[in-house]
Amino acid sequence: MRFALHAEGLSKEALDLLPIDPAAPRGQRLRRALALKKELDELVERAVIAEREEGTTWAQLADATGISKQAAHERWAGNVTAWAANGRTMFPPDSQHSTLEVARRLDQVYADLDSRHSQDAVSSGLEAVRFPGAAAAEAARRERATGLHTRLALLDERLVTAYDEWKLLNDAGARQGARVEALHRLAALNEEIAALYEELTGAEPELADEHRNSAERARTSVTSNREYAELLAAKAEAAPAITSSEGTR
Repeated sequence: MRFALHAEGLSKEALDLLPIDPAAPRGQRLRRALALKKELDELVERAVIAEREEGTTWAQLADATGISKQAAHERWAGNVTAWAANGRTMFPPDSQHSTLEVARRLDQVYADLDSRHSQDAVSSGLEAVRFPGAAAAEAARRERATGLHTRLALLDERLVTAYDEWKLLNDAGARQGARVEALHRLAALNEEIAALYEELTGAEPELADEHRNSAERARTSVTSNREYAELLAAKAEAAPAITSSEGTR
């Protein structure tokens, strides 16, 4: 729906370019065309999100754009992840508007363009219309996903704070024990984050690839945190022995 709504706005802006005004400032036509191109780039981003929502794989998206799967993922994964974090919905729960209401309006806009156009070209593609019985289940799934994303946001805030604490200790040359404890706190937070992303693969199966990648990155951080903590702990244990040995010389 975000894609369809953005496409409507883009069509209006394109039509606004039709008039030829000899009195217009030099360069205005180009500036407006470039502004339209920027809007078109945003439409492409929303197209990717819509495709991922429908289950299109990154390999299929790469094929559609003529680039590699990795390049497609690097270009648009952030947009898809941000959409998921915002609840995968156009309107908040307390909004006076609904997706179906907007779809019905766009139905009319499209139908008015040509008498041969369908009267429900937009709304008929919505799952809520195609599968009415699935609406409640989908709402419950979205609610669960929203809860997981909320928990993730809180953990991310704690992770930033924990990292800042670790950096301060490290930059100040604090004792090894304090830095080891800080690293273990980071590892524990990353472990929780990885677990939540794994839960999200079930709550948002359409975005399972993104969530698995995020979980893997968090697990990599866990391993890195713990390995460094072990290294510092080993150095801390070795230091007294070295001091003692030097004292007996």
